[in-house]
Amino acid sequence: MELEELINGGWGRHETETEAVAGELEAHVGLVADPGQAAAFSALASHAVGEHLGDWGRAAHLIGAAVDGLADDAALTSSLILLGVAREFGEDSSGANEAFERARALAGDDAVVDVRTHLARASAYMSVGTSADLIREHQAAIQVVATMSATESVDRLVAIVSNNGASHLMELEELSREEAEGMIRIAETAKEFWTRSGDWVNHERADYLMALVHNRISGWPEGLAAADAGLATIAANGEEEIDEAFLQLARAQALTGLGEGAGRDEALQAADALAADWEEGLKGWYDSQREKSLEAPHWQPA
Repeated sequence: MELEELINGGWGRHETETEAVAGELEAHVGLVADPGQAAAFSALASHAVGEHLGDWGRAAHLIGAAVDGLADDAALTSSLILLGVAREFGEDSSGANEAFERARALAGDDAVVDVRTHLARASAYMSVGTSADLIREHQAAIQVVATMSATESVDRLVAIVSNNGASHLMELEELSREEAEGMIRIAETAKEFWTRSGDWVNHERADYLMALVHNRISGWPEGLAAADAGLATIAANGEEEIDEAFLQLARAQALTGLGEGAGRDEALQAADALAADWEEGLKGWYDSQREKSLEAPHWQPA
């Protein structure tokens, strides 16, 4: 097996075959030969074994094996940070400190290490800990970013983790006021940093997330405005029919909440036309989201 096959296949299967992917990582860790490969391997090990299986000791062992024997290089920084966080969550504080210290020495930039460490913890807290932990670590990362004169090295990571964090909070069955406020702030951060680091598709998808999080807490005017912004970005730049259809569904739900039945029906018709010829799997997801768009529950803080 080639390392690229291992990593790509692992990301594709890790949600449904998590234990099998973990076993493959253990069997093929010897394929890691340089810092770039270690970074790819460590990211999958941290996510699949640490976050999904909740076995941080096992994740730490895998990441440690991936970096073992590799010469010092700044490109090892991300793997060492993930190793430190895995050891931290696995209650190996001395091992965590050792990994963090080596990361700082190699990176030569404490701010970058701090941002990446806070974001790695925030990602971990999507599967362990509490929402308050997630929100706190995310905010800590953004506070460090605000002190940096140049942020290009962390912009895309901030965007990705913020996108995932807001989506995680949005999917909670109940939301407290503090969680809702944190969700909106994190989604706004995702939009800001995708604007810095992404292309127009990332921009319209960030607006889609904004529409969803506002709709989640019955912020219908804000949800409608965000969906309209995403649709305008698509119209100005090209075609993205799948995203356009789901933006129309978000728009339909906001219009439902606003009591604008005619506008809702128009949005649904546009979405249905775009989705008419989709394959079964995608169409099934579309149908489930379409059904949700017909409901406009009034959010009550938990």
